[in-house]
Amino acid sequence: MTLMRRFIIGLLLLLLLFGGGQAQVFTHGFNHRQIALTFDDGPSPLYTEMVLDILKKYHIPATFFVIGYKVADNPDLLVEIVRDGHEVGNHTYYHSRLNWVSDKKLLDELKMASDLIAEKTGVNVTLFRPPHGFLNQEKKILIEKAGYSIIQWSVNADDFYHVFNGMRAPSSIASRVVSRTYGGDIILMHDTSAQIVVALPKIIRALKSRGFQFVTVSKLIRLHI
Repeated sequence: MTLMRRFIIGLLLLLLLFGGGQAQVFTHGFNHRQIALTFDDGPSPLYTEMVLDILKKYHIPATFFVIGYKVADNPDLLVEIVRDGHEVGNHTYYHSRLNWVSDKKLLDELKMASDLIAEKTGVNVTLFRPPHGFLNQEKKILIEKAGYSIIQWSVNADDFYHVFNGMRAPSSIASRVVSRTYGGDIILMHDTSAQIVVALPKIIRALKSRGFQFVTVSKLIRLHI
């Protein structure tokens, strides 16, 4: 990692820890030998189990930010995620654009998703990631007061469909992630496509070869220390 990148990350962490009147949003961890893989928008009946098989093969823990209505449709996949030792976060119930909804609807979606996750797995969720990554300061404060840690990312795999450009090839996804990972990173992916299923083993092998330790988001940001 370059000295400038280390300086910027350190400055951001200090601002997050000691900045007054601002909700805390995590994009990085504290240990530059550790990284966290995260998967959004599942569970997917087609691809989540494939992703889980890959993670199991390489003994990699990950964090899954799940959507409530997809949990309702695929509860067994959520149970499998937890049974395999992975971490679960809240990604709302309907994947709404939260800056456009009322505070009540936002809190209702959080509660609906968290209650369903707890019902199916017994896990009380404390991590939250906003759909599309968009969240204004007022909504951030509201979510933090509701008891959630807000998780964003530092590396985006760009493994989703674009209306005009389609979707990246697996080799492009893997190259993008590996080239942008320097340590302490929270890596955004989606367990919703064949492309990530193909790219994921390449990403894991390349980052393992660089000596990185894979951990959950909570461990990376020292949430329970």
